Amino acid sequence: MNGSAGMLSQPGRVRGPTFQLHRLAEDPAGAGDGAISPDGTRFVASSRRTGSLNLWFYEIATEQWHQGTRGAGDDIEAQWSPDSACLAFTSSRCGHKAVWLYRLHEARISRLTFGPYDEEYPNWSPDGSKITFVGGGWAQRQVYLVSATGGPPMPVTDEPGRTGACTYLPDGSGLICHSYDTGASAVSILPLDGSMPRQVTDGSTWDYKPTVSSAHPVVAFSRSLEGRSVIWVQQLAEPYRGRALVVEAGDDRWPNWTADGQHLFFHRLVDRGVGIWVLDRRTDTVTQVVGPDEQPRYGNISPDGTRLIYAAEESGRSVVKVREISGGLTKVLPLGDAAFPQWSPNGRTVAYLTRDVSRPRWEIATYDLATATSTVWTCGVTWPKSLHGPLDWSPDSTRLVFSTDTEPFEADLCVLDLRDGSVTKLTEDPWWDEAPSWTPDGTGVVFLSTRGGDWTWGFYRMDLSTGEIHALARPDYIEKNNPRMLPDGTLIYSLAVSGIEDLFEQLPDGRGRVLSSVGPAVRYPVPSRDGSMLAFTRTHRTVEYWLAKNVWGAGSPIADLADGDARRRGTHGPQTRTGPVRSPVNTRRR
Repeated sequence: MNGSAGMLSQPGRVRGPTFQLHRLAEDPAGAGDGAISPDGTRFVASSRRTGSLNLWFYEIATEQWHQGTRGAGDDIEAQWSPDSACLAFTSSRCGHKAVWLYRLHEARISRLTFGPYDEEYPNWSPDGSKITFVGGGWAQRQVYLVSATGGPPMPVTDEPGRTGACTYLPDGSGLICHSYDTGASAVSILPLDGSMPRQVTDGSTWDYKPTVSSAHPVVAFSRSLEGRSVIWVQQLAEPYRGRALVVEAGDDRWPNWTADGQHLFFHRLVDRGVGIWVLDRRTDTVTQVVGPDEQPRYGNISPDGTRLIYAAEESGRSVVKVREISGGLTKVLPLGDAAFPQWSPNGRTVAYLTRDVSRPRWEIATYDLATATSTVWTCGVTWPKSLHGPLDWSPDSTRLVFSTDTEPFEADLCVLDLRDGSVTKLTEDPWWDEAPSWTPDGTGVVFLSTRGGDWTWGFYRMDLSTGEIHALARPDYIEKNNPRMLPDGTLIYSLAVSGIEDLFEQLPDGRGRVLSSVGPAVRYPVPSRDGSMLAFTRTHRTVEYWLAKNVWGAGSPIADLADGDARRRGTHGPQTRTGPVRSPVNTRRR
């Protein structure tokens, strides 16, 4: 990295210097949530470099990392005090999320909030005397203010709701927040004088974590339509009109300004498939079937155990391919933009997710291998906000179980019956249920859920005859994903400890072990129907930290927003949507 990514210019109106976009650093153990210091000389971010998720500092001039906090629990969402002497951050080290302070010169931490529910998203007032945060149970959250020296928090909002993160306006007169009460997410200004809030975005997209520049009356936030986020900047005086800072890259999130309002910092999530392997559980041998050149995502084994069907990246799209496990030619199925392919147990049909310009959301489809015809099943089902994978077939090849978003950060399990095209709900409650799969005997469904409370995750089994739900793995803050049950009752899933994902085998009696022969970075373990083989994906995941310098200078895609004449200069509003919006939260990064 060249020296131009070092110290930033001093505060002042920047119009002459040219816009520059720099990748400052990357961290394979990172969790995002970075914040740049007010003077722009360094940033703080969360990282699992030593196991626990702690705060780390990156010095921009020297390109060096050094550790801040230590200890168990997740330390995340750090924000600088105006004088750069202290950080307010969220930590789960006390058992649930609370706001803590880290005094840099003393390297000392202290707890600031003591509520019975999760408290998170701290942010400092411009004079450093107060800290705002959000607390309460889900859908019953409120915005609070607390003195930076401690004391009882005072609510800012009159009624609880689905409130997200807030930051102060530069003059301290109010907060700018995002909330999920529109069915997606909207940004609003919340005055501190008791007057009515003013909505800034129209709530048709996922707009979250807003922050206002001190140089110009513009707000930056993350915006997602379907999939990745972009950093969006728009004027406060002309609601709903703005522009993306970067459009051709990756999943960009959580912008924050330097104190002078001239430079914008954000992080980028990068997630690429590096291969699909097959484990023969009878011989404990592992064979690579798909290489990193295809950037594979998800695969599973045909019922006869000879072929692998998988999704891979090709020219910016997700395509579905079939390959002989023993080697040979690869066949691309004519499914268009498709993901999460799944063989039927009888081997005659492939289920998958598909979308095109006429279908703004992903839909569930099947492909008949004998007749080479596709059927899209869910276009007429309008109540789900989105449909997403993985899917799983019932043992008799007549039904598909899947997860669908129903409200912001809530998802239910559903079953599509291919005999009559009906879709019915298995769960309907305020939790996030995902990654369902059938039990081998077809009497139940195994799934991942937040129904443990406090946004922790566990595995559960639903008995379809009674509707009863039983815990298979107790909820906790350890990341567990994609449970699959084998015929003997063994549960297979990926387990992330210290940021490294391993394949985990949990026996029916509750004992378990890591399958060390498989290796790290395991995603989407999918067993064959008899449990003798297992396909899994390995991925490369990293967090990159970027700095947009001189965003009001020549060559900047958002420079004209500073002039207050965005409409005349052709600034456009958000993309028009004709369908529902899916949450941008990637539940792999909980």
